[in-house]
Amino acid sequence: MKTKDKVLATALELFNKEGLKDVTLRQIAKTMNISQGNLNYHYRAKSDIVSALYFQLVDRMNIEMSQLVQNQPIMSFLSESSLISMRVLFEYRFITKDLYAVLDSDEELKQHYVGLQKMRKQQFLMLFENMIEGGLLRPEELNNEYERLYERMNILGDNWINAAALLRDNSKSIVDYYHSLLFEVIYPYLTERGKEEFRNLF
Repeated sequence: MKTKDKVLATALELFNKEGLKDVTLRQIAKTMNISQGNLNYHYRAKSDIVSALYFQLVDRMNIEMSQLVQNQPIMSFLSESSLISMRVLFEYRFITKDLYAVLDSDEELKQHYVGLQKMRKQQFLMLFENMIEGGLLRPEELNNEYERLYERMNILGDNWINAAALLRDNSKSIVDYYHSLLFEVIYPYLTERGKEEFRNLF
């Protein structure tokens, strides 16, 4: 592994364990048994490392999602894609824990994240529409009901790691617990057929 990649791997481990604000470049270099000058040759500031890890996360998510079977049943696809997302986010959990601080400190990351959220919202609304057409999801009863459902799911998706750290633990099984918690949000909106498919998945 190249030094540049080792820096990212070490920083990720330290950020996840100790938190973003408490880890210094000196600490990363010491953990790697290299000089801080050597580290600074690859990354001049901690923000550069954070940015590199953020885009590494995005790339990892894209790779994982591209491997999903696209023509599987919608309910199965929704469950599997959300579980994959949560597993990857858990591996880079320091970003989610300090999401707003990370975004506020880097305008490029903030704009990229906002763009991703807009795209993701459109994908989910299209998915909901397909579920309605497929008889899995009931039609809207309130104006913009499913847009608001997505927003609730997104808020939970952005904050479950902080809740896990405070209320439970950091074991990998926590991902499965919060995946169920998040996925169950859609259950009251399902038709009887949709509920049957939901129950069969779990």
